[in-house]
Amino acid sequence: MPIVLVHGAWSGGWSWSQAARLLRQHGWEVYNPSLTGLGERRHIHPDQITLESHIADIAGLMHCENLRNVLLVGHSYGGMVITGAADREIERVAGMIYVDAFVPESGQSLWDCAPAARRQLQQEAAQAHDGGHSIPRTNPNHAPDEATAAYWDTLFVPQPIRTFSDPFVSVRDAPQAWPPRHYFMCTKDPNSHFRPIGARFQNAPGWGYGEFDEFHDVVRTQPQLTADAIAKIAETWGLKPDNAA
Repeated sequence: MPIVLVHGAWSGGWSWSQAARLLRQHGWEVYNPSLTGLGERRHIHPDQITLESHIADIAGLMHCENLRNVLLVGHSYGGMVITGAADREIERVAGMIYVDAFVPESGQSLWDCAPAARRQLQQEAAQAHDGGHSIPRTNPNHAPDEATAAYWDTLFVPQPIRTFSDPFVSVRDAPQAWPPRHYFMCTKDPNSHFRPIGARFQNAPGWGYGEFDEFHDVVRTQPQLTADAIAKIAETWGLKPDNAA
């Protein structure tokens, strides 16, 4: 059974590399692609990239690899992407896990889901950076040590602005049931803007809910914890690795 891991803003597939390796060691078929314009695909100009570009990256991966019974996992901004990709390829998706992530309704952009002050800060940062084409990263780097922090800083790249400003728009003709969904909230930062998002799903129908006593970048800082939690939820839903009996 395939797991598709979708990274957050400013990063790339490398953000999931360690967790992906751990899941593969236990027999899971894992994909952790870099979204267009990010990671090793940073050479593509931000003006060519929208939220729909990233949704198409993941929907296209599922389609071209003919993946079935997919577990989609999105971290942070990746929640925008897996929502759109599942909407476009819903028959391929068996479950969805949001790790301290945005969960949009149709018609909402990331900035619609975030505090207004953050939108203004990022718009101003983008204007100062390159005239408003992309947003430089200002988030804290919670790496385990200085050497790792310095290395990660070489991998982060500015985020194309339209991935934040463009809305997710459902393409389904009529509302259909979503597959099982689970939300993990990181609780170490009391001021995190993901707290009100996660709180919506603590008792929501069709949702599971859990917490990590970690900072937002848990997929990089605690890959074993993250991989174990993903595998546990998958198995709760009856999804098993390829080598399972």
